[in-house]
Amino acid sequence: MINYEEILNQKVTGVLATVDENEAQTRIFQTLWVENNRVYFCTGAQKDVYKQLTSNPNASYCVENKFSPVLSVNGKASFVEELEYKERAFEVLPMLKNLYQEPTNPNFKVFYIDIKQVKTFSYAEGPKEYNL
Repeated sequence: MINYEEILNQKVTGVLATVDENEAQTRIFQTLWVENNRVYFCTGAQKDVYKQLTSNPNASYCVENKFSPVLSVNGKASFVEELEYKERAFEVLPMLKNLYQEPTNPNFKVFYIDIKQVKTFSYAEGPKEYNL
């Protein structure tokens, strides 16, 4: 299987898909880090993505860039409130200070996708699917 953790730990930019009622919604997101089959992100409580993930936690994240093959991870999203995760996010992305001032800001949210499935595609190998 492809080393998806190595790719996602490079703070890559990809497309995060969520569900808004019965329709898929996508937006560009950057990874924070990956550990224990969880990929971490952050957002604001005022944003649609927060509302969508708290209403329906099913999510997918796809990276298509210099990495080959294309990588997609799927699972359920969960928000974490522990300060250690929020502080780590501020360390990984220092520009968060400009947006939220402090990790304790109640509007600052860290979440992860609990990866249950990894899908890849390349023209050389075709589609592949791995369940974790």
